[in-house]
Amino acid sequence: MKEPESEPRIEVMAGIGGGLVCGIAVGLSALFLGESIRESQENAAWRASVESAHSIPGLTVAGHDIKGINFSGKSLHNADFTKADLRGARFQDADLTGASFKGADLREANLIGANLQDASLEDADLGRASLHSANLSHAIVTGPKTSLSGAKVNPRTCWPKALTREQLDELLNGVAVEKYVDEKSGRTLTVREDLKEDDVFGGQQAPSCTLWKRGERNFPEWETH
Repeated sequence: MKEPESEPRIEVMAGIGGGLVCGIAVGLSALFLGESIRESQENAAWRASVESAHSIPGLTVAGHDIKGINFSGKSLHNADFTKADLRGARFQDADLTGASFKGADLREANLIGANLQDASLEDADLGRASLHSANLSHAIVTGPKTSLSGAKVNPRTCWPKALTREQLDELLNGVAVEKYVDEKSGRTLTVREDLKEDDVFGGQQAPSCTLWKRGERNFPEWETH
């Protein structure tokens, strides 16, 4: 007796199997797409809240896209920027007291007038960063990878009290010292005048910083008259 042909049945089963695989793949793709959209929406909401807030104590940026966020003028006490990519970031006049920048990339960052008291810059790369009139009193600026190569400072940049003169000189080796101009009085303080004041090349050392007293911005004597 001739056996019935089995090809049509095999083809039907193959078709069912292929449909199941295709359906599973489509379902997984939809699931991943939905998760991606959700994460994107959450990150967008997080960015918006950071950009609009003035005070964000304890901010943690790990796992978030912070490229392009302007942190200037914000109060960011004890913020955690550990190992963050902060190249070209804007922190002008920000209060970064106690913040952690351990291992962070701060090359070409704008830290003009920033308050970095008690902050950790251990192993941070501050190459070509702008530190004019910034407060680093009590900050941790040591570490085998800490670099200020090409960083820009002025006669009113305030350096940590804990550093010996030798350590400070080594830290400031390679920085670019620019003149300080007081906007209110119009007085200009040159590098030569800076050295005459306290023999520190590239700023002042706490507690003898003219612009900063006990972690607060102070006015130079000529601005008070």
